[in-house]
Amino acid sequence: RYGMSSGENATYVADLEPDPFDPILFVNKMVWRLTKDLPAIDPIVLKNQLEDEIGTLQNITDDFTRKLRVLEQEQGAAKRDYVQQMQTLHEKNSDAVNKIKQLDATMQTVSSKVIHLGDQLESVNAPRQRAHDTLQLIAHFDEFLSDQPLNSALFTDPDKLLESADLIHKLHSISQELSRDKYAAVQARIAHRYAEVEQLLMGEFLQAQNRRNDKQMAAIAKVLCEFKGYSACIDKHIEFLCSNFGRADRSEKIYEDALQLVKSSKPRIESIFPQPQAVVQKLVLFIFTGKLNETIRAKLNEYKEAGELKLYLEGLEKEFANTRNLCRELEGLHLSCDAAFLKALTRNIFGSYLQTYEKDELAHLRKACSTILGRFYDDLKHTKKAIQTGDKLSELKRDTQARFFTVEDYGGETFLDDAVVIMLIKDLRDAYARAALLCEAGEQCARQTEAIFDVMLQYIHHEHLDYAVELALAGISLAEPKVEPPAYIFKVVNQNTTIMHQMTEVYAKVVQPALADSINEQSSVHKKWLNAMRSLESKLNLGLERQINAIIGYSRFLLNQQKKADFVPESLALEGSQACTTICKFLRVQAEKMEQDEKGLDGENLAAVMNELALRFYRLLLAHIQQFYYNMGGGMMLVCDLNEYRKVIAHWRFPVPSTAPGAAAAAATAGGETVVDPRQMFDHLHALANLLTVLPENVQSSTHSAQLDGLSDASLINTFLQLRVDYRNLKWRP
Repeated sequence: RYGMSSGENATYVADLEPDPFDPILFVNKMVWRLTKDLPAIDPIVLKNQLEDEIGTLQNITDDFTRKLRVLEQEQGAAKRDYVQQMQTLHEKNSDAVNKIKQLDATMQTVSSKVIHLGDQLESVNAPRQRAHDTLQLIAHFDEFLSDQPLNSALFTDPDKLLESADLIHKLHSISQELSRDKYAAVQARIAHRYAEVEQLLMGEFLQAQNRRNDKQMAAIAKVLCEFKGYSACIDKHIEFLCSNFGRADRSEKIYEDALQLVKSSKPRIESIFPQPQAVVQKLVLFIFTGKLNETIRAKLNEYKEAGELKLYLEGLEKEFANTRNLCRELEGLHLSCDAAFLKALTRNIFGSYLQTYEKDELAHLRKACSTILGRFYDDLKHTKKAIQTGDKLSELKRDTQARFFTVEDYGGETFLDDAVVIMLIKDLRDAYARAALLCEAGEQCARQTEAIFDVMLQYIHHEHLDYAVELALAGISLAEPKVEPPAYIFKVVNQNTTIMHQMTEVYAKVVQPALADSINEQSSVHKKWLNAMRSLESKLNLGLERQINAIIGYSRFLLNQQKKADFVPESLALEGSQACTTICKFLRVQAEKMEQDEKGLDGENLAAVMNELALRFYRLLLAHIQQFYYNMGGGMMLVCDLNEYRKVIAHWRFPVPSTAPGAAAAAATAGGETVVDPRQMFDHLHALANLLTVLPENVQSSTHSAQLDGLSDASLINTFLQLRVDYRNLKWRP
C-alpha cells in the first residue's frame, strides 16, 4: 500500500497538524480506521496494515522534506535580493541627505543677503513714506485753510470713512499745537469735521452692532479708539450686551445670568476692541453697579423696612455669599490684573449693610433668644423670678429660705428643655456662620464671634441652665425633712449634662476655630467658658450634695421613730421593722430616679452619687445601731433590717473598689472599714449584727468567723458585743 490517493494524504496531513501533537491519539485513530469495517481483529493482518501505514508516513515525510528544501532555497535567493535592494536604497538616501545639507547652506546664505537688502530698502523707504504722508497731511491741511468746501474724494466718498477718520484725527492733533490767534478758523473747521467723522463712526459701529458684524465693528473700533468718543462707544456696546439682563422675572437667577453674560461677551469683546481687558472690566462694573446692585438693595431694604430682622440677615448672608461666589467665578476668567477690583465692587454694594451688620446681628440674636425662652416659660405658665447669682449674699439668702421656710418644688418641673436649647443653638450657629462670612477675617471676625459667644452664655447658660439649677437648689430643703423629699434634682443634672455637651460641641467646633488667629479674644473667651462651666458644675454638685443630705435626713427621721423597747421584745419575731420597710421603699424610689433613662444621672455621676449615698447611709446606720441594747429578738430584727438594706444597695452602681487614702480615711472616721466598696461594708455590718443573736457560749467562735475577715477596726466587735443585754455575763476574750 505504498501508493496513496490525494484524499488519504489529506487525511494524514489533517491528523498531523494539531499542536501540540499527540502520537498516541494519532495511532488510535489509525487503528480505528483500519479495523472499523472488520467483524474481528486479526493480529497478523493488523501488523501488516500498520507496516503499510508506516511506509505511507515515510513517503509523506520524504515529500515534505523535498518541498522544504525547495522553499529554503527560494527564501535564500529572496533574502539576497532584498539585502541588495536595501544597500542600494541606503546609498541613494545618503546622497539625498548630502544634497539637502548643501541646499540648506545655500538657503541660509541667500536668506542673510535678502535680510540685509530688506533692511537697506526699509531705511530708504521709511523716510520716503514719512515724507509722502507729511505731504498728504499738508495738502489736506491746505484744503482746510481755504474757504472752499472740501471736495477731496477722501472726505466725500462714504466708503473711505475709515481712511478719512485716520486723517482727520492726525489733522486735529496737529491743529491743537498751532497758535489759536492765527489759526482759529482752521482749528474750528477741523474740529467740526472731527466731530462729524466721530459721529459717523459711532453710527457705523452701532449699525454693525445691530447686524452683529463683529469684523466691521473691530475695524471701526480700531480707528475710533483714538477719538474722544471711544468711551461712549464702549458704553453703548455694553448697554447693548446688557439689554436683556436683570429682568424682573429673572431676579432669582441674576447671578447665573451675570456670569453667563460675562462668559459669552468676553470672546466677542476680545475680537472687537483693541484693549479688551478694560472693556470687560467696564462690563463687570456696569453689571455690579447697575441691575445687580438694584436687585440686592431692593430685597434687603424690603426686609429692613418691614422690620423683619431675621429675614434681612438671612437675605444679607445669601446675597453676599452669592456675590462672593460670582466674584470667585469671575476671577477664574482673569478679567483684571488688580486683585482688589472685584472686592471693591462687592464693598460698593454691601458696604452700608456691613457697617451695621454687627449691631443688627446681636440685636436680632438677643431678641430671638429672649423670645424662645419667653415662649417656653409662658407655655409652663411660669413667671420668671429675678435670681441674682454669683455673690455670697444671694447664696446666703437662698440657703436661709431653704432652711427656715417652705420650699417650692414646682411639681417636679425642671424648667429645662432640650428642644428649646436646640432652637437657641441653631440661631447661634447661624449667627456664627454669618459672622465668619460677613466680617473681615482677623480682629473684626474675632470680636463678633466673642460677642455672639457672650449672647450664648447669657441666654443658654445664665438665663436657662443656671436659672433652672437655682430653682432646683431652692427646692431642696436644708432642714431635716419629715416627708419624703422629691428627687427631680437628678433629672436637672441629667438635662444640664446633655445641654452642656451640646454647648461644648459648638464651642469646640465653631467658636475655637473662629478665634484660632486671635490670641486676645481666644484667651478671653476661654476664660469665660471655663468660669461658666465650673460655676454650673459647682452648683450641680451642691444640688447632689443637698439631695444626699435630704435622703439621709429623711432616713434619720424614720430611724428616730424606733424606741429602745423595739429592740428588747418579749417574743422572737423573724421579720424586719416598719422603719426599715419604709426606708427601703424610699431608697428604691430614689435609686430609680437616679437611674431613670434620659431623666437620671449618667455613668460616672451615677456611680459617684450612689457610692457617697451608700457610705453616708452606712454611717447613719452604724451610729443609730449603737444607740440601743439588744436581746435575742431585737438582734434578729436588726439582722433582718440590715439584710433588707443589703438587698437594696446590691443593685446600685459603684465605682471600681479601691483603697484610695481619702476614701479610706472617710470610712475610718465614721468607725468603719477602710475598704471603699459599700457592699462589703454592709456585709461586715450584717456580720457584726449577727453577734447580737448568737448564744452566749458561741460568741467566742463567732467573733472569728470568716464573715468578719477584712474588718479593719477590730474594736467594732467589742462595741457590738457591749450592745447585748447579757454582755456582763459573756465569757469572751478579745
